[in-house]
Amino acid sequence: MKKTPDSKLKKKYESVCNEYIKKFSKKQGIEFDYWIGDEIGGIASFISQYFFNFHDIVWDINSEQPADLILKWQDECVENAKTSLNYFSYTKGLRFTDLE
Repeated sequence: MKKTPDSKLKKKYESVCNEYIKKFSKKQGIEFDYWIGDEIGGIASFISQYFFNFHDIVWDINSEQPADLILKWQDECVENAKTSLNYFSYTKGLRFTDLE
């Protein structure tokens, strides 16, 4: 027997995800484009330039990171494409120069 998703719970989740997106967009001063693959709660596109997974957006909002820090982090990720540094570690002070 195939289980059907709980549509009320799914709608609540999608609503919360979209509320985080609104708050994040306002905080960063960038416009939300869409969810990649229409997967709400996955990867969000902003101004066709920035792409963030939902987990990082939630961390940015809940931990009250300074505005623009996540944008700076992603820009540095592009500049240092051969090295990986997650946003959580970046917010704790780790930098790409520490990984050299």
